[in-house]
Amino acid sequence: MKKLMTALAVCAVAGFALAQTVTSANVVGYDTVTLLQGYNMLACNFDQVGTVTNTLDLVIPGTTPGLVAGKNSSVADNIMVFNPLTQVYATYFLWYTTKTTGTPPANTYNYKWVSSLNIPATVALQRGNAFWYNSMSTTNISIPAVFAGQVPVTNKNITINTGYNMIAGNYAADWDPNALGTNFWATCGATAGKNSSVADDIMVFNPLTQVYSTYFLWYTTKTTGAPPANTDNYKWVSSLNILAPANFVKLGQGVWYNSLGAGSFVIPVTAPYSL
Repeated sequence: MKKLMTALAVCAVAGFALAQTVTSANVVGYDTVTLLQGYNMLACNFDQVGTVTNTLDLVIPGTTPGLVAGKNSSVADNIMVFNPLTQVYATYFLWYTTKTTGTPPANTYNYKWVSSLNIPATVALQRGNAFWYNSMSTTNISIPAVFAGQVPVTNKNITINTGYNMIAGNYAADWDPNALGTNFWATCGATAGKNSSVADDIMVFNPLTQVYSTYFLWYTTKTTGAPPANTDNYKWVSSLNILAPANFVKLGQGVWYNSLGAGSFVIPVTAPYSL
């Protein structure tokens, strides 16, 4: 965990992070995020506190300074939640209007996340859920303490379905898929190969450049080269013999996992810390 420290008090406020600072009091913590102009792939890394549900309005309050609200998704900030089973998004936007007509009045949900006029977003985000945030702001927005919750310690697996899956680490820490070891990746149901077109991919989005870094699960029968080409079989690489960086799935960051295999499989993830 990059920064896990004792604090005297942490309220039920919260955050995600690209530039991370994590604080905890006992097992309650928060993380912060800087939203960059354009698309940001974010993630929840905390459990809900008690019976509180992590709605979008709790995760990123619409009254946060700098967020852009409007009457439709083309002019307002968007949150896009991907469904791996249907391979489509549910899109929510930050509502604002000056109109007071309608039942209820059109401005009832001003600065709330909605799917359309007067239909509030009901989606609840769980630990390990990732999503897009499309910021319409022309400047970067620092959001202190936007998402808070229980610092998770219980095991929670990641389920991978055929096709694209938007995933994240399940704990308040960076995550390294290579730490699971080659035996796991050789037998779990993932597809390995000599390039990203024939192997499973993990795609990490950079909000500064708005482009991806792609890592794929390597496998070859060749033993030539120095080191031999098969040295990194069943490891995540960016190309032949170039391993993915350690802990390349960062705290607060969502990533794509593109599975080429049929059916689904489970990635077991355990807490990298103790409280």
